[in-house]
Amino acid sequence: MTTRIQILVCVTILGTIVPAYAGMFSRLRGDKPAAAAQPEEQAKDSNEAAMLQFQRQWEPKEHAYSFLVPAGWTIEGGMFHVDPTQANGTGNSIDGKCDLAVKKDAAGTVMLRWLPVWNYCDMSQNQQFSLSAGFFPVGSRYQGMEVRPMPDYGTFLRQLFQTLHPSATDVNVVELRPIPELGEVFGKINKAIDDYLRSTGSRPLRYDAGGLTVEYTENGTRFREGLVTCLMDMRYAAALWSNQHTLLMRAPVAQARQWKPVLDIVRQSVKLNPEWFARASKAGAQRAQMSLETQRYIQSVDQQIVEHRNQTNAEIRYEDYLMLTGQEDYVNPYTKEVERDTSEYKYRWTTEQGDMIYTNEYGFDPNKKRELNHQEWKLTPVRER
Repeated sequence: MTTRIQILVCVTILGTIVPAYAGMFSRLRGDKPAAAAQPEEQAKDSNEAAMLQFQRQWEPKEHAYSFLVPAGWTIEGGMFHVDPTQANGTGNSIDGKCDLAVKKDAAGTVMLRWLPVWNYCDMSQNQQFSLSAGFFPVGSRYQGMEVRPMPDYGTFLRQLFQTLHPSATDVNVVELRPIPELGEVFGKINKAIDDYLRSTGSRPLRYDAGGLTVEYTENGTRFREGLVTCLMDMRYAAALWSNQHTLLMRAPVAQARQWKPVLDIVRQSVKLNPEWFARASKAGAQRAQMSLETQRYIQSVDQQIVEHRNQTNAEIRYEDYLMLTGQEDYVNPYTKEVERDTSEYKYRWTTEQGDMIYTNEYGFDPNKKRELNHQEWKLTPVRER
């Protein structure tokens, strides 16, 4: 059981860095349009969107994965590890964690942030621990985990927002929506775990996924922010639960639509480093192979969700969070691999190193630009249907 739980925790790392479904900046149904940007703001955004240059950069701490970063933006944070001797237990020390922000400026006025997965202890559903529950009140620590009753995703995200923005004022919850498809994705990824739990008479894992869109004022700026998470319930089998796939994206309300494609490009560009995964894995090559298979699976998640919706004729209830629209399949001219990316720009250029340029300008060629032609650029064509 221990080995399988370790594998499960290993998979949860992917949930913190996988490309997310958080297109929260579009106007949601029933929401009033955001205030129009001032002319100078519109001109600035228009100029910035004319040609967007991204550099592929490594997660700075351990090179665990790479992702695209807009030129001039900064990266803050990265992988970290919890010392079990300081945490009074190993519940959050089995594998590394990630807290990383990609920011337009030091204040994070426009920002995407991947938040770490934390394991929490809740003994209420586990018969083995029920007699001991009274010795560990809410807020105490058990085996390195905070004792905390499992909430629903909405309560978790509201509490998370309050923790991240204690000085926020004029807070308005724009929308709170479930994402059952995200839970289904994790269910497929962890099918082997569920099969094992059923074989031992335990209940399978349960998921509660959703997103929260909030508008608020902080330091004189009115922001729109989207938060997404998938809570994984393992209370019956192991007296714990965790927050998988937790991230946030934000921008000033008046500029949210303009920055949305940029943040989408960043979040969709993550590529795991299998060499790092092999080093971090206690099972070595076998776990590295698992990471590659899981990575390939995750890369097809958006398509699977789309197909699921088409097959069931389901309502597109969550397009502002899931970003199922505004994407296209491109063929990388160097690797010949199919890459899913935003369709907001007509032309997509790449280098062998994975840097990107997006533009709508007809006839633009970075190979003819002195400041860009120190490396070769090639157009990435749309995949033939």
